[in-house]
Amino acid sequence: MKRNIAVVCGGFSGESVISMRSADFVLSNINKEKYLAHKVVIVDNNWYADIDNTHYSIDKNDFSIVYNNAKLTFDGVYNIIHGDPGENGRLQAYFELLDIPYTSSNSTVSALSFNKAYCNYAVKALEVNVSNSVHLIKGDRIELEAILNKVGLPCFVKPNSGGSSIGMSKVKEEIDLLNAIAKAFKEDDEVLVEAFFEGRELTCGLIKINNTMHVFPICEIVSKKEFFDYEAKYDEALVSEIIPAPIPESIAEVINTTSVYLYNKLNFKGVVRMDYLFNGTDYVFLEANTIPGMSAQSIVPQMARSYGWTDTQLLDAILDAIF
Repeated sequence: MKRNIAVVCGGFSGESVISMRSADFVLSNINKEKYLAHKVVIVDNNWYADIDNTHYSIDKNDFSIVYNNAKLTFDGVYNIIHGDPGENGRLQAYFELLDIPYTSSNSTVSALSFNKAYCNYAVKALEVNVSNSVHLIKGDRIELEAILNKVGLPCFVKPNSGGSSIGMSKVKEEIDLLNAIAKAFKEDDEVLVEAFFEGRELTCGLIKINNTMHVFPICEIVSKKEFFDYEAKYDEALVSEIIPAPIPESIAEVINTTSVYLYNKLNFKGVVRMDYLFNGTDYVFLEANTIPGMSAQSIVPQMARSYGWTDTQLLDAILDAIF
């Protein structure tokens, strides 16, 4: 018997458009012999299933709809909401209360990894390299001299909880730092000011299924802009994604081993993408993406194809991990 799957998309952040694009990819490539997939959109307080261009309101008491005069419930959720509430633990906690399996890390781990500062504290405690940084909370007194003494110039200023590089700036001059912080605070109540680490951007995707870890070929991201910002992430003309990354096997082994170590130690679930910078002799961990993009052009599907999986096999693997 086929399982009913809710492909949950949308969200409350600037990444909602990307989420909807990812949902269309999932719906097109999901294994239709195993699953009946339904698009479920969450935008503000409007939760609905979109079936044949008709909207059916979600009953939030049990995450169900009335369809063809009968209650339709979901056996599982494919969570493809980037940002709030799908990547920060809020939606995970809701599904945990309802005992509905879903395709991402649990609420605690999701909340930790989405908060860049807290994630860095945990990763550093596990003796993995991270850049020096200053964690600012809205309402704090901004002491530019103290910040620059810690991180130096140039530096990156970014919303502490967010994705797709929205609100992020590279600051080269002290005079620009306050404006960059203000820009980031427009996106979040917490801001991370991070020391610049010059290096190549590498990303590792992996998923554990039945205690077997599948580590995809590493991708090198080469942005034609000064850094991999929102525009570069979603404009193919502005970025090259090279898979497998042209790096020595010894470096690939370090990145892969570190990613597996963090995946296990931080208790990640589902497919995760971890980003790093490598300068030829050393590396730093940047962040973990627990809801990576899932469009045809997204990095994880590209990695999986290089690994030998079709798009449907990738989605099968992600869903198999929850049942």
